[in-house]
Amino acid sequence: MNHLRKLAELYGIETNYFDIWGHQIEVEDEVIYHILRTFGEDHFDDTHLEKSILRKQKELSFPIPPVIVTSNCLLVFSPEPEWRSAHMILIGEDGETVERNWSGTGELRLTLPPDFKWGYYRLNLDIQTNTKSLIFDSLLIFTPGYCYLPADKTRWGLNLAVYSLQTSRNQGIGDLQDLEMVQDMLEKQGGSFLGILPLHLIENRLPNGISPYYPLDRMEWNPIYLPLDWVVQFLGIPDGTLFLQRHISELEVIRQEKLLDYQKIWSLKDHILRNLYKTWFENQAGTVPSSWKEFEVFSKREGDRLLHSAFFQAYAALHGWNYQSWPEEYRTGKACAIDRFILENRQEVYYYVFLQWLMNECLSHLSQSQRMIAFDLPVGTSPTGIETWLNQDLFAFSQRVGAPPDDFSPTGQDWGFPPVNPWRDRESYYSHFISLIRENMKYSSYFRIDHIMGLYRLFWIPKGVDVRRGTYVRSFFHDLLGIIALESQRSRVTVIGEDLGTVPPQVREAMKKYRILSTRVLYFENDHEGFLRSPKDFPREAMVTIGTHDMPPLKAFIQGEDIKLREKLGLFTQEAAVKHRQNRVEGINKMKTKLQQWGYLIDELNPTALLKALFRYLASTPSLLKVINLDDLFESDIQLNLPGTTTEYPNWRHQLQCEPTDLESKIQWLAQFFAFQRNEDENQSTDFINL
Repeated sequence: MNHLRKLAELYGIETNYFDIWGHQIEVEDEVIYHILRTFGEDHFDDTHLEKSILRKQKELSFPIPPVIVTSNCLLVFSPEPEWRSAHMILIGEDGETVERNWSGTGELRLTLPPDFKWGYYRLNLDIQTNTKSLIFDSLLIFTPGYCYLPADKTRWGLNLAVYSLQTSRNQGIGDLQDLEMVQDMLEKQGGSFLGILPLHLIENRLPNGISPYYPLDRMEWNPIYLPLDWVVQFLGIPDGTLFLQRHISELEVIRQEKLLDYQKIWSLKDHILRNLYKTWFENQAGTVPSSWKEFEVFSKREGDRLLHSAFFQAYAALHGWNYQSWPEEYRTGKACAIDRFILENRQEVYYYVFLQWLMNECLSHLSQSQRMIAFDLPVGTSPTGIETWLNQDLFAFSQRVGAPPDDFSPTGQDWGFPPVNPWRDRESYYSHFISLIRENMKYSSYFRIDHIMGLYRLFWIPKGVDVRRGTYVRSFFHDLLGIIALESQRSRVTVIGEDLGTVPPQVREAMKKYRILSTRVLYFENDHEGFLRSPKDFPREAMVTIGTHDMPPLKAFIQGEDIKLREKLGLFTQEAAVKHRQNRVEGINKMKTKLQQWGYLIDELNPTALLKALFRYLASTPSLLKVINLDDLFESDIQLNLPGTTTEYPNWRHQLQCEPTDLESKIQWLAQFFAFQRNEDENQSTDFINL
């Protein structure tokens, strides 16, 4: 291995990898140079490379790393030769301390008390040498090493996109009150899982500002999901209902449109919310006097981060959403400039704080009524959004995240957002990552991590380089999983990993160790002959479903609608489309053969009969979670999202007619397929006990 590639490996840059077809891909030197520059390496002659290798090796072998993530009560460090003695102090979140001394002989050991609490501790070491005193600070994260997993029966439920819930009571887009309706119906029929696409803050405008997986900020919520009737009631606005009714005609026009128009819907809701805010703001001692105090408590608790986010939105509304085009003082976040703008535009800035307060209050109400919602964490965030603006030193803006070529994206995928620099992440004590996990678990019962492989490695594409020439860059996988396990136990939240595609074996091994549920999609669950695998072969530690938001609903899958779309849009050649159709027909026939053999597919061979057969199949698996997509329950033939497209296909804009009576009958029908399992589960024990 030459010096360049040796240095790259020390930084976690993969200099070769295997693609989905098993071919070994050698990464070009130019790509390695580009990524190493991101990590601060600028000189690549042999002399400089040798020095960089020695420096990096010394850094990696240093006894005290910036962060120590462990579930072991015995910490062992190999001291440097010149160290003579040490005094160690651990300071916990509540101020509790543990102190130890080391005499300078043998390994430096720190034994934690048997009743040591899981949590975050500052580790301070005062090292004495013959000539000087050395001070080191590190973060000790004492983690249980496994996520929360309830020791009870298997569960079933739904996956859905909240925006797609088209009801006669909402304001042109599905909202949190519609979500509560679904939750109540599920609970009534014995369901206990409700997975939703991300609700994070987005621009609410085309072309790139409507994807739930391209958020402005993964720590704030999209107020387009606020139910206006709930807001009026919550704030106690006098004549608020009459005010809403004056906009009914505008809402009716929006409802007639075939596809969601986020910008039009948000423009109307924003106008209404601003009027409600103005009335509420000017009448702080109104019919619900406690609400103003609650708002102040929320604002103070959320602190500068929320206030600066509100500044961003207020400033962007005037000067554009790409902060990289702002004047330097605002682009770089100079405190004096931001404070001045907030002072001069206080009511406008606090309008955005107000929206986040309402979203948090509504989500809190939703999570308290029934604990079954699964929140979804996207892989990344917009390069011009709030999260990257607030953490400019953390993100690698000269890189983009994506995926190498595969069967469905022969030219690869560029997801358009920058990766987090894993070395900076660790140097900053994972503070951003911890906040991200904690905030997204706040109102959830389940927590889905999109593309969980990204915690192990992400596919980096240098700017100006073709997607196919990118490579993987590894992160501090077990550190991140240890943090997730700690936050999961604290919040009593079950974690699900989206581990589809070509996933390295060490990722699934780690998921099992940390009790993170795997995702098993029936479209992919075949044996070596291409037949649907036996239901008894599914792992217990899994969420089993028919498809995902990136795949066609069953009806469209059977008809090959996704293949037609890809061919029409030029994503498949005619020859590739023919091959995919042949494989699809063969696969469906093999699926039907097995379902008939097992007695799940009875009589008719239409899509509804096949859907019922797959419900029976899912119910008979031993997996802890069995989940149906709402699109399948309504037998839709429209795909929510077609990966690899932006303007070519109306992603994230289709809705389902979900009036309460129809929805309730469909959930009741679905519940019949899982009802028999309740009695079986009551007699089963489980290996998953949370200590």
